[in-house]
Amino acid sequence: MSIPLNPHAVQYVPSIQNLAEAQKWIDGFPRPLQFNPHAWQTTKKLALLVWKCYLERRPFHRTLNFLHPDFYEMIRTPEGISLVEEGRLRKF
Repeated sequence: MSIPLNPHAVQYVPSIQNLAEAQKWIDGFPRPLQFNPHAWQTTKKLALLVWKCYLERRPFHRTLNFLHPDFYEMIRTPEGISLVEEGRLRKF
């Protein structure tokens, strides 16, 4: 199953233009107390994969269901636009 990019996100020029900037954005989110370091690193890697697909203008081919609420913020631009269609995400 692939999750399509958000058409609204593709139509504007985001403040994050490359993977290094995306990594910096993702690293700015502190690890929640209930997450162990390994689980948090895995969550951040998944967010970076979403950003990579977004920057390359290709769909994301993994499931994004029931992750920590901060994850869904990581896959938004700093301006608040979701990188993937939110209707395709199953959240808490």
